[in-house]
Amino acid sequence: MTRNQFRLALIAAGSAVLAACGGGDDAASDAAEETAAPAAETSAEAPAETAAAQPQTIAAPEGSMAAEEMVIGDPDAPLTVIEYASVTCPGCAAFHERVFPTIKEEFVDTGKVKFVYREFPTPPERLAFAGFILARCAATNAGPEAYYGMVDALYKRQQSWVRGPNTGEELRNIAAQAGLAGEQFDQCFQREDIRDAIIENVEMGREAGLRGTPSFIIDGKQVDLTFDPERASEILQAEVDKRS
Repeated sequence: MTRNQFRLALIAAGSAVLAACGGGDDAASDAAEETAAPAAETSAEAPAETAAAQPQTIAAPEGSMAAEEMVIGDPDAPLTVIEYASVTCPGCAAFHERVFPTIKEEFVDTGKVKFVYREFPTPPERLAFAGFILARCAATNAGPEAYYGMVDALYKRQQSWVRGPNTGEELRNIAAQAGLAGEQFDQCFQREDIRDAIIENVEMGREAGLRGTPSFIIDGKQVDLTFDPERASEILQAEVDKRS
């Protein structure tokens, strides 16, 4: 998929969610049933009316942190862990519920690990894109901590907004808790800086040869952190020890 196709997929994500918010249960249900096909089928040769329907692009507010790398932890930590994940991926939600709190407490908060989260949308892609747009929008003023907070909320309520009958309404409710309501919510989908940041992460994931999520990379190599907190801790501690 070309960069332009990714951009069109992101625009489609915004359009689908906004339509779901205002179009009633049927529209929301239709958006929730999208799978991998829509993003893959979005062609760079889209008809003129598609381009005409694109939402207005707005610039990032001055000082925005929404397009930055979403990193938590000491920037000088001896070990960097990169996770490629999707907010619509059940396995990613399970990892962040079962394992990530242990990683954060034992390694991120103690300065041993710098943790980087990168978007890699999985089916239904349009909803994954929409969720990530909102997460980055939440990071506009508060940075990565707000981003991780939004991602955590999306994971915890994944079934309701991905598979439920009121996708748009659920996303609006989740976003409102992060301070994105009304016009602010709508404008998130017009932010070109956010689209470009997500596209860049997807492209990097593809170049890394990723085939699924969650995927973890240390020193350019994929590492299996497992869904067992104790085993994941052992793996990371061994990596930290190598750098001591």
